[in-house]
Amino acid sequence: MKRLFPFYQITVSSSDKKKVLNDILISSVPIENSKINENKELILTVKSKYIGRFKQILSENGSDAKIVKNNGYIEIFSGLKGRLGLLIGFIFLLFALYFSSKIIWKIDISGNTNISDEEIINELAKSGLTLGTYIPNIDYATLHNKVLLSCDKLSWISVNITGNIASVVVKENVNIKPEKEPQYSNVIASSDGYIAEIKVINGEKVVSVGDVVKKGDILISGVIDSQSEGIRYEHASGEIYAYVNKTIKIEIPYESVKKVYTGKKYTEKSYKLYNFPIKFSSKYRNQSILYDKIIKKESLSLLGISDLPIEVISTTYYEYIEEPIVLSTQEAVDKAFVELRNSIDVILKNAELVSKKVETSYDENGFYIQCQLYCIENIAKEQEFYVTQ
Repeated sequence: MKRLFPFYQITVSSSDKKKVLNDILISSVPIENSKINENKELILTVKSKYIGRFKQILSENGSDAKIVKNNGYIEIFSGLKGRLGLLIGFIFLLFALYFSSKIIWKIDISGNTNISDEEIINELAKSGLTLGTYIPNIDYATLHNKVLLSCDKLSWISVNITGNIASVVVKENVNIKPEKEPQYSNVIASSDGYIAEIKVINGEKVVSVGDVVKKGDILISGVIDSQSEGIRYEHASGEIYAYVNKTIKIEIPYESVKKVYTGKKYTEKSYKLYNFPIKFSSKYRNQSILYDKIIKKESLSLLGISDLPIEVISTTYYEYIEEPIVLSTQEAVDKAFVELRNSIDVILKNAELVSKKVETSYDENGFYIQCQLYCIENIAKEQEFYVTQ
């Protein structure tokens, strides 16, 4: 759970930790927490208002400690500088949420085994119960009836409100017959090929050596039609080796670009209230800089309450530039053949090479390879099917 207010984490090397601890005790500067990590380094957690005194201590004793600031959720207000109305509105919103006792903040589901939480939540939503529902307006009898009428997979449901949490307990309908019986399978061709060898483990083969098959054709059937026993079903399995063609195409341009990170990164925060995102202005919205971004979502903890319906979204932008790459003809040729060898190695992990044909070409833009491999490989692929009564 992320903290509301920012703090600092100080990492002191094993050689300096005794000296630093002694100076801290002498100065009586408060620390929130201390521990020794696996590298025997001292890790101190310090409130922001004391970091100046800690920096002075570390400077005086010559310690090379690392200081890292951890931003709490309070940092979200930094995006509202100069916009007093929005700041006041946001603070009012937080207090309104905290003191509200009339709105559902969370829905807990229990008692389900075969039906997912998402499916039950969707049924509740269709019947009028969602995050943000005004609790005094809930007609529990009507709600229960609507859910049971719309979902024949449930035989009973009970919704109980505790604080801002809706606890939903269900019982599944055990009288519903399964839609599908136990599964069986056929063996089909994973690619086009010319059959060279057949090994049937289970099922009935429907092809012979020398047959030409297409991708998806049945090779071994799991449906056995016997005059004495009638039709029965099996889980077909086996190995079918065939001659197959593989095509590899390699294209190496003389000019391209590579991504180089500048080391600059920026983090912006927004939040989501229930299922409604609320975004502040983005410094990247109208700019042409290049970046990768990583989005992290966390629930907000406020005054000991961990179930606030607010999700804080941290978006970190990693800036990069594109540097041009220019290859000579020989460099392009060398790179192309390295890629070709790697591609062939991958294919031959599960196949035996019979023959190979390589064609090369080039133009003003780059160098090209087309390689035809003729291999023997196992093209058997199990495909499940169901039998309904």
